[in-house]
Amino acid sequence: MLKTFVEEHTVIDRLKTLILIVSLLGATPVLAASPSSVQRYFQSLQSLRAEFIQQVYDDRSRLMQASSGQMLMQKPGKFRWNYRTPSEQIIVADGERLWSYDIDLAQVTVRKLDKALGSTPLALLSGAAPIDEAFTVGAVKSQNGLDWYDLTPKQPQPEFRLLRVAFKGDVLVSLELEDSLGQRTRLDFQKLERNPTLDPALLKFTPPSGVDVVGDAG
Repeated sequence: MLKTFVEEHTVIDRLKTLILIVSLLGATPVLAASPSSVQRYFQSLQSLRAEFIQQVYDDRSRLMQASSGQMLMQKPGKFRWNYRTPSEQIIVADGERLWSYDIDLAQVTVRKLDKALGSTPLALLSGAAPIDEAFTVGAVKSQNGLDWYDLTPKQPQPEFRLLRVAFKGDVLVSLELEDSLGQRTRLDFQKLERNPTLDPALLKFTPPSGVDVVGDAG
């Protein structure tokens, strides 16, 4: 029972984080007279494919969780995250619904995508508003060979207080989200491909035979 409870809450935390971060990738920045690297990157971004390492730290920077896998993203409103470690999980947004398949539990959870993006920060990041309308983009800070930008929400948000985006040259390498309690979730990307042609079948999901399906799959 305890294992199931922990696994379910891990899934919820992953969903919140992934929806938030991937929605940022799908947002449309406003054009400015001198656009920043952040604006230029997301303006031209249509799709992504990458390997990732996801790490969650507490407010004392102690590692709490670590996982890895592959991600795909396609505008508008489609993405796929294949978690390989420490347990297998598939999360797919097909443009209409958000599917989460926990392979160990043999269970699929499905929600309408607009409901999953329903809270204010997620709706803003999904592209309903340009990045510059939702965030103050800070000046570049160089650290360990990376260029970091702080994105601070202009209105207080319940899910997070700060987003940080890191580039190496013109390549996106890291995203970091910090919540109001000081907990950080960091995604480091490897083998990242910008604007690849993706197989549409990978951005759809059909529940495997014999698994429990919970939620609105109609």
